[in-house]
Amino acid sequence: MERQFHGKIIIELPFKLLTGTHIGNSNDGFAIGGIDKVVIRDAVTRLPIVPGSSLKGKLRSIVEALEGMEKGQPLEQGKWYGRPHISGGQTLYRHEADTRAEALKNAVDRTFGTTGRGSADTNHPARLAVSDAQVTRETAEVLSDLEGDFPFTEIKSENFLDRITSAANPRSLERVPAGSVFVSRVTYTVEDLSHVKDDLKFLLAALKWLEDDYIGGNGSRGYGRVKFGRAEKLPLDTIDSLPIRVTVKPRRAYLEDTEPQAQEFDTVQALREALSGTLLQPLGR
Repeated sequence: MERQFHGKIIIELPFKLLTGTHIGNSNDGFAIGGIDKVVIRDAVTRLPIVPGSSLKGKLRSIVEALEGMEKGQPLEQGKWYGRPHISGGQTLYRHEADTRAEALKNAVDRTFGTTGRGSADTNHPARLAVSDAQVTRETAEVLSDLEGDFPFTEIKSENFLDRITSAANPRSLERVPAGSVFVSRVTYTVEDLSHVKDDLKFLLAALKWLEDDYIGGNGSRGYGRVKFGRAEKLPLDTIDSLPIRVTVKPRRAYLEDTEPQAQEFDTVQALREALSGTLLQPLGR
């Protein structure tokens, strides 16, 4: 199937942690001071990061749920979430179109990509790319002043009690402190002008959903709450948040070597409202 290129929509996506956040592996801290779970860090700076794969995977699962509900498909095996995928011996269910033509009918497939059933005409490359989120310079400076055994983070001790035996099960987790600001880069490749508004509608709705949900682990215990764009400072917080910056870069900008001006939005809601205005006009010229 022929793929077109009309341009790219580049979103510099900052977000502030409203609560301490843990994104890491469950068993990579066993040799580090008795910490049960440590966070993922940049290999060079040792600053904490939020992997693009984590953010993109979370957004995909939300878009899948939103589009499934809009199309009246219940969230159960055999319906919208119909085909099993085997990963590490565990059966996971998620929606994936079986052909490229079928993928183009669904925002989740055409935006986040699909592998289908593995034949020659099933792979549909993702239109959305999500980069690792790095902390801002101001955040790095504040985190560098933290006192503790681990640079740039805090240690949260927890104690789980067996409800039957009352046996204690203490453990310690490394978290990125509340107030930290990260910036990711989300790039949407425009292949079909008729799909842009629908794909972005679901993407931005997923960001709003995520603000009411969480990223990382232990979200049911209050970890991982975020706010995209500008956010009010928390008590004793000294780190400034940033606006969302959107650059609509049509194909001719690459041919003529020009750089369109970015537009700034304080909130996801403001960006959603801009979709019905002139934001996307450069793509049609």
